Amino acid sequence: MDLEGCDIVSKFNAILITQDQDWSERFKGIEEKHQLELTVTPEWKKTIGNQQHYHYYFVDVDSIEYPNQLQFTSSSFVIGLSRTADFDQTREWLIAGAKDLVVFPKELNRLEELIRESKEQIKFHRETEIGYGTGEVHAFYSAKGGSGKTLLAAMMAQSLSVHHSQKVLLVDLNAQFGAIDSLFGLQPPRSYYDLIPVMDEMEMRHLQNIASVEEENGVTIITGPSNPAKAEEISDELISKIIRVARSHYDYIILDLPSTINSITFTGLSEATKVHYILTPDSLGMRCFKYADELFERFQIGMNGTLSIVLNRSHSKSELHKKDIEKIIAKDVNGTISSDYFGIQPYMNMGVSFFKKKKDKGDSKASKDMKKYVEETINQEMR
Repeated sequence: MDLEGCDIVSKFNAILITQDQDWSERFKGIEEKHQLELTVTPEWKKTIGNQQHYHYYFVDVDSIEYPNQLQFTSSSFVIGLSRTADFDQTREWLIAGAKDLVVFPKELNRLEELIRESKEQIKFHRETEIGYGTGEVHAFYSAKGGSGKTLLAAMMAQSLSVHHSQKVLLVDLNAQFGAIDSLFGLQPPRSYYDLIPVMDEMEMRHLQNIASVEEENGVTIITGPSNPAKAEEISDELISKIIRVARSHYDYIILDLPSTINSITFTGLSEATKVHYILTPDSLGMRCFKYADELFERFQIGMNGTLSIVLNRSHSKSELHKKDIEKIIAKDVNGTISSDYFGIQPYMNMGVSFFKKKKDKGDSKASKDMKKYVEETINQEMR
């Protein structure tokens, strides 16, 4: 749904909870710069928020004994303010649902960046409250490594957001060596690994706290842990919970799945409303598809038209062509993406978006093909 021109949130209410007069004075500049309507109070009370909804709670850590005493809605952001850096204290506040813990005023720039980021999330939350979010889950999978599924998943996410004004969440489920962050030129400080402590009470605000929003195309991105050793602690229950929480808030959740069949892969495939199998036009790609197809049939994955086969890196000099492949696998190929290494490589190396404006058709053969495939996919869903 196109929301261009809609004034979803016209003002941002904030409350600063501190007894520090110097901090109160410093926040006057923040209030003016970021167009906040700021209230200052010396201590936390349970009645705070009953009469007035606050988008931001800026809380002096010395003003409250335990962060889990704070009560706030999922559409509010809590940012803790500390005088010194403390890892254990930061973790405690994050588990309690805080957006972050900032050393103030030393990390003033970081605080202002958090305010800017969360403004977009507040607007997004308001949109979901008034009825957005169809919760389509599209999984990109290939049994063959190096098929290009990560790139195509990123392209589809960008096209859905830019060309069709959809709210899109892209989740990199390659928990050990994901590449989504590189494609978008991101260095996310958190991942879904950080959701493990709040798995049982997970809400949308927890997802927002670990997500990054790509400014060029509006796609929200959640990545896996930067430390591969932590991947062993990622459970299928955690992934399932993330997907189900996200479904009520996003129009599309795009999953980039690992090629190996493990509990995470199987969970992603099982939760998907559409599976895009990325097939390369070579004998190894065909052999891997045969194994995957048998697995899909055994576990009833991709049934009733929910499996879409995408032929990637198609070229006139390919070992196999679309018609050959359709005869061999006895299935239709639903989309074809041209081989265009030199066309897409600059975008991948620089981490820039393939699509930035609604009128962008794509500068490479591959991006043009993906734009067409996305349009066909949406039209099919509307039938």
